[in-house]
Amino acid sequence: MGIEKMTVQRLHIKAIELADSAFILKFKDNLEAAKKLFGEAFQLEKKAALLAKDQNIGEPTISVLLKSAASLAMNADELVEAEKLICLALCGEPPHEIAEELRNLLEELYFQRHLQLQGIQLTSAEIQLVIAGRGIGYGMAKTDLVFDKLSTFEKLTFRTAERKVGKPFRSKGDVPKVIKMSFQNYISVPRAASFAFTIRVGAHSNQLKLEGFENSVEIIEELVENIKLLNQGEIDQLKNRIPDETYLKNFISLSKELAPDGDEVNLVGFTIIKANETKDVQFTRLRSEISISQFEIEEEVEDKEKKIELTGRLSAADDDKSNIRLNVENDGKYLITVPDGLSDIVKKYWGEQVKIKGTKVKPRVIELSDIDPIQT
Repeated sequence: MGIEKMTVQRLHIKAIELADSAFILKFKDNLEAAKKLFGEAFQLEKKAALLAKDQNIGEPTISVLLKSAASLAMNADELVEAEKLICLALCGEPPHEIAEELRNLLEELYFQRHLQLQGIQLTSAEIQLVIAGRGIGYGMAKTDLVFDKLSTFEKLTFRTAERKVGKPFRSKGDVPKVIKMSFQNYISVPRAASFAFTIRVGAHSNQLKLEGFENSVEIIEELVENIKLLNQGEIDQLKNRIPDETYLKNFISLSKELAPDGDEVNLVGFTIIKANETKDVQFTRLRSEISISQFEIEEEVEDKEKKIELTGRLSAADDDKSNIRLNVENDGKYLITVPDGLSDIVKKYWGEQVKIKGTKVKPRVIELSDIDPIQT
């Protein structure tokens, strides 16, 4: 029986069968084959929707079929076709709930078009980032608490990519454009309870290829595995994976910012979903238990004697020379030099009360080794 003689129901059933097969291929990262099947499913669903409209089958059947066809068109990268079908459905008389779903689908389409114009495609693999603790309510959380974690995770992603591509540590300046475009994170709307986000990595059409890495998700896998080692205290393994001392210090300092504080947050969890497989890592080690010094080579006695801890208010000094100032009550100001690797975190604490650890290099000059906020 030719397609033109098939009924609306049979067209729809055949389209759904093809779509199911396409989603399985997409989940296995066989994107080209999936896209082809999505295209075939879209054509069948479009015929079913238009046939239902011609036969005046009525609502909600017509708008549901048009919405389904538009969704399949989006999966097949037929964005213009999808837009036409959504508009056709909205021009009819769809029920209120379906009309809202169509408008949401249209917003998603415009987002996809924006990514397409930028040459970016979201990877099919997902990373679930979960933040849990007393500071997280049901669907509510402090904005600085949540978005600070997300910002730190993105910094770790970029630094991991820069390290794996063999770039020397960047002590100043912005993330290289090619790195940012190849490994940009995109997040979903947060879910309630433990406040979970779905993160997908945006892969540019001219994505930077890393030796030994097939795609950008593997950078996230590398990062999450390193966080797992840090959580378990596997210092030697972590040093082997990050042999560059500056990158290692940077990873420890940023991971410390990501770690639970034991007060408002007691868990930062990661679940990587890729090709129908999941990998879970729970970051439960408190930031107070993480110190950069534990990763340093055994110090000389003389160096140990120069170690110092101070508490005061942090302020900017000379950014070009990587210097900051610490105003200690009843003791005046100290100049704090910031070594490469720690620069990503110090600006966050400008104007705040902090406790710093370091090595005294001159009477009132200290080389920073660790920094923590003072809870007020």
